[in-house]
Amino acid sequence: GKKKCNYCNRAIALLQSRGLNFTYFSMDDTEDELLSLFTTYDWRTVPLVIEVKNSDNKFIGGYDDLVKRLQIEISEKNDQQVD
Repeated sequence: GKKKCNYCNRAIALLQSRGLNFTYFSMDDTEDELLSLFTTYDWRTVPLVIEVKNSDNKFIGGYDDLVKRLQIEISEKNDQQVD
């Protein structure tokens, strides 16, 4: 993410409010790395949300994609509780 990015700050606040573990990397001073990530994930904006499980990277997307992902996970948990 970038320090002056509202969507980056919103993603951080959302993850914190859910009590989820995450690592934030400021890309303000690492433009080459950011461009490399843009190419790797075919994405052009920040934040770039990547889920890491057991050393596997799964690209989620940006802030809106993160919100959708968390809503789906909550919905699935609620469905499991009903069964």
